[in-house]
Amino acid sequence: MYAKLKQNLLFLAGILAYSGAMLIADKLLLWRASAVLIGLCMPLIIVGKSVLGLVLLLGVMAGLMATKDESLRVTVKLLFNNAVTLLVVAFLLAATAGVLLGPLPLKAMDKWLQLILVALGAGLLFMTLREMPGQALELLLQTLVVGILVLCGLTLLDALTGNVQLATALHGADKATSQYRLNFVSSVLAVLLPFLWARVYQQAREGELLAQRLALPAAALGLFVLFVAGGRAGWVGGLVGLVAFVGLAGRYHGLTVHRRHWAAGLGLVLLALLTYGFANGFEFMLNRVTIVGEAGVERGMLSGRGEVWQAALAQLQAFTPAQWFYGVGVMNYRYLPGAVDLHPHNWPLQLLIETGALGFGIFCSLALLLLYRFWQYGRSNLYGVAAFASVAAFLVTGLANTSIFRWDWLALFAFAAILGYRTGWSRPDQKQRRKALKQA
Repeated sequence: MYAKLKQNLLFLAGILAYSGAMLIADKLLLWRASAVLIGLCMPLIIVGKSVLGLVLLLGVMAGLMATKDESLRVTVKLLFNNAVTLLVVAFLLAATAGVLLGPLPLKAMDKWLQLILVALGAGLLFMTLREMPGQALELLLQTLVVGILVLCGLTLLDALTGNVQLATALHGADKATSQYRLNFVSSVLAVLLPFLWARVYQQAREGELLAQRLALPAAALGLFVLFVAGGRAGWVGGLVGLVAFVGLAGRYHGLTVHRRHWAAGLGLVLLALLTYGFANGFEFMLNRVTIVGEAGVERGMLSGRGEVWQAALAQLQAFTPAQWFYGVGVMNYRYLPGAVDLHPHNWPLQLLIETGALGFGIFCSLALLLLYRFWQYGRSNLYGVAAFASVAAFLVTGLANTSIFRWDWLALFAFAAILGYRTGWSRPDQKQRRKALKQA
């Protein structure tokens, strides 16, 4: 199934490239295609990394074909004069030191090259969204909301039916019968849901009748599925994102959440956990929720995270001063003596081990800068609030989640940050762009 899907998507990419010259005059059509493809790419993460990558590539290609040369040159200048870009480049250079000087440079080089590709892709996505007209951006946000809801529907269908064919199509044969197959979806929803909340709330506030009717059900469905998917890191990250969104939106944008809403939300979470128990067994659900119940079961509490973190801390204690500074290389933790699992399942530990204090410090600076900017945007723009909540959810989820260097997880982070920048930028930034365009 995957091979056929890849073949069809590659064929579509060929058609898009071949017809680009013919469509170049119709910029609006290209922008619409770009908006739909980019809006769908991240929700499609449930069907595989390759599908996500191909759809995102098609969307960026369509958008770049529609840009104007003069405006694109200005955007490129803004990209390279951006503090976020400088920090990304600095982080890649810091990771390079660990790759070259670490114990296994050849094994680390492959993952390091993936980081380079993700960074280049993020730069192209930035240019595409920066140039995207307002109408196309609205279409992107609408498509993203639809994609998130479809993701929720597929996740719920998979969780409740236990259909092996559906699970195989979504996750592969090796994970089709696993009770943990949907855990990663919780993390994905924790990062994406703030944009759904922002979109439906803003449309409802602007008087759209459909949005007013569907705002609460859509928000409730997202939260419900986040818990049914079963990923505990996503549960915590999603709740942090929810509190951040409600707090900032209430302070700056008039969002009012009454006690009955909080009570309904609590009831919704309890119902979701019961549904999770119905799908996977109530004893399994109770063990996951209480954590203590996992003691002595399989890998122990927190799915063996405690053992992994103890091993990672022991590795840090055995480091030389040089290794403390530049690390042992990207994804080289797995090859260290006494390592447990493929990665530490905790981004601070993983960065300290694999990129050293240098890479860890740069990444933390990048994260803090993004949070600060989105907090600033959020004071006047609801999508700035969504971006702040999304990045916060990513950072919290990553404390007990997958590898920070997993490329689709990093791509999700880049997508949230860039979309937040494009939708939430402030008026001074718009003035700066207009001034730059006049000078070009």
